[in-house]
Amino acid sequence: MLEVCFSDSVKGALAVAQHGEDEMGGATSFTVITDKKGPFAALAKAFYKKKAMRDYNKRQAELQPQAVALGGEQKDLVGLSFGLSEGDIQAPICSQSCPRKACVAQAFSFDRYNDAAELQDAAEPFWQACIQDLEKLQAAPASVRIWLDATPDAQCGLLFVADLLQGTDTEMRLVELPQTVQQPDGLTVRYRGWGEVEPLLMGTFLDRERVLDAQERERLARRWQTLKAENAPLRVVENGEVISTELCYYDDAIRKAFPQDTCNIANIIGRALGNQEVPTGDVFVAKRLQAFIESGELAVTKNSTDGFYKTVVRVAK
Repeated sequence: MLEVCFSDSVKGALAVAQHGEDEMGGATSFTVITDKKGPFAALAKAFYKKKAMRDYNKRQAELQPQAVALGGEQKDLVGLSFGLSEGDIQAPICSQSCPRKACVAQAFSFDRYNDAAELQDAAEPFWQACIQDLEKLQAAPASVRIWLDATPDAQCGLLFVADLLQGTDTEMRLVELPQTVQQPDGLTVRYRGWGEVEPLLMGTFLDRERVLDAQERERLARRWQTLKAENAPLRVVENGEVISTELCYYDDAIRKAFPQDTCNIANIIGRALGNQEVPTGDVFVAKRLQAFIESGELAVTKNSTDGFYKTVVRVAK
């Protein structure tokens, strides 16, 4: 069985979840950001890295008794990280030049913190890995298990897969992430997507797995064909259904994150994504903020030489 997801980070989490209780895993390194200077900065980073590792290992040990292994091997993982909620979806996806490849490449070429050149080196290997995973599905395997959440990329991904496997004998299984989960200690956790679920807990959701029947598969495939015909610049989820819309769809939600005085772009992006009203990636929000600056709605008070995310802005008067 192939495990299908729509995010590279979720694919990594599934690799850990395959082994479940037999393997500790997940994070392998930590980064500490501090405002301390000189030798104190190095001391602070060393202290907090050790603390983070201790806390992480403690949490992993707590999760071990709950873990359920998915089984399988790494070759069984499929990550369709094509970002299908944005951009052209009419043109076929191919290994070389295509609109989808150009759309994905934008995430690597965007100058967040003067890191565009470094990220661009990773763009081609990332794309080819996605293509290789796509080819696994195109071979019409006996069975696939799709890890679905409420994010637009995942919802579009499900429709894409249903269309791709239309007319095949491939069994489609679905594990849908609930928006809220009550933990054994009584705490209620709200999830935006599978990327927020601790890898060792992913297998505990297998009791939600269901097989898609022929009628549902056909309905999903038809919906993708409709969206392809519309080929809007953006696709969003409204009332549980993927619809076509314009790039400005989330603008009002992004405006709620505007500063009262001044702040840098990274702070606005963090607030916009954190309020869970904008279920996109950071680059999408950054491009919308560029549009606000170009239209005069946001005014730049300080340009940064350290990338767009450190640019300081305020609401124009």
